[in-house]
Amino acid sequence: MTARTLLSAALFLAALGVTLAANPADVARTRSLQSFQECIRCDLSNADFEDRFFQLAILNEANLSGANFDGANMAGTQLNNANLSKGSFRYTNFSGAQIQGADLRGANFRGAWLNWAWLAGAKLDGADFTNAHFVGAQLQGADLSKAKGLTTSQLRTACANSDTRLPPGIERPWCPY
Repeated sequence: MTARTLLSAALFLAALGVTLAANPADVARTRSLQSFQECIRCDLSNADFEDRFFQLAILNEANLSGANFDGANMAGTQLNNANLSKGSFRYTNFSGAQIQGADLRGANFRGAWLNWAWLAGAKLDGADFTNAHFVGAQLQGADLSKAKGLTTSQLRTACANSDTRLPPGIERPWCPY
């Protein structure tokens, strides 16, 4: 195949709204298992995993940028230092997930469950947390100052410290647990 043919095919697929993951082998591996367990440093960017089951999976340092995980179960998943930027995680269950040091910039977390999730050191600029749930979420050292959709009532039962940065007008929650 020539470069021109490949470019034409890519443009055709883009026009249809089809996005390709940077590494189709990683995507195929995650879809081939009923209960997915581990994919460290794998590339799942722009893939569609809507309503999939990733509970307790290990995805540390993985690239999930631009991917769709709407409605997925990612409870207890390890996503430390992963790239979730510009991804869609609407109504996704992240309860108990480890998301420390991850890049969440510009991601959509509307209605997501982040109960007891660990977000210390995560990059959160432009992430949308409208109607997200944060019961017991560990926000120590997280910079939420440029995150969208946050309210004081959402964060009331989360855990923060003096290093946690919040948007203007949002009261700092102190860990009640």
